[in-house]
Amino acid sequence: MSVYAVYRLATGDWNEISQFWVSHGAVIPILILISVVDVILEGLAWAWVYHRFSIKTFDRVGFLAFLAGRAGLPLPAQLGRLIRPDAMVKQGRTPVLNALKAEAVVFGLDAISVVSLLGGLMVYQVFPRLTSFAVLGGILIPMFLGNLVTQMLTKTKLHLPLKFWWAWSTFFIIVMMMVGWIAHGLALYVVVQDLPGEMTLWDSLFFGPGTAVLGVATGLPGGIGATEGLLGAALKVRSVPIEHLAIAIAAFRLITFWMWIPIGWIAIAILRKMTPKSSASMAEEPE
Repeated sequence: MSVYAVYRLATGDWNEISQFWVSHGAVIPILILISVVDVILEGLAWAWVYHRFSIKTFDRVGFLAFLAGRAGLPLPAQLGRLIRPDAMVKQGRTPVLNALKAEAVVFGLDAISVVSLLGGLMVYQVFPRLTSFAVLGGILIPMFLGNLVTQMLTKTKLHLPLKFWWAWSTFFIIVMMMVGWIAHGLALYVVVQDLPGEMTLWDSLFFGPGTAVLGVATGLPGGIGATEGLLGAALKVRSVPIEHLAIAIAAFRLITFWMWIPIGWIAIAILRKMTPKSSASMAEEPE
């Protein structure tokens, strides 16, 4: 779909398309602002989870370690997530196992947040008044189940900090991540709201996060190709002219995905210069 969109863009009426996007130049700075808010929310949630594992993150090193993870976006099968725990271990902040557990929990909470959001959006289409209950259920049920699993793992190496799951802080972390996903959907809406077609705010909130998750789920590096194709199909279904798809998707992915990768490389380079010569000062693993 995206390849065909590029073809139509190359062979279509460039004058009409260029005039449209020139007249909507304000979209780019707004898109950048929303993307920055999205990343800030993700970073705060990530740092909060690590903090609950007794890993110091609310400082310069934590900030750089989080941004370093953006360099791993193009890696397949979520392997890029290993960059952040690796950075914290090399900075002497925590043992390897503790860092990996913290990152695994971040992944789990993020999954809960996006599934709850998408589920709530689907319920809204059928029973609008039950939307808030659906979202709350999507958050609280996994928290309850996570608490049960945590209790069973108490005396194993996979144990988590006491009362980790069934806590207000965990709930607020998930909500923060969900707001970040909403920002991701709003970024798509900013791009498509004035395009010809039938794209609505609901469509953007659903297809923005949904295509990102499905793209990554394919196992392709960063969901590259899959996410763009799914976005193209979604916009086409909503009657957006195909000659507009290439520019719209390129603008959205450039700001919300590709822009952050070189920033991650810079963060890694700075962290390497800051890495202590000895890791003897590693933090002890929390009980």
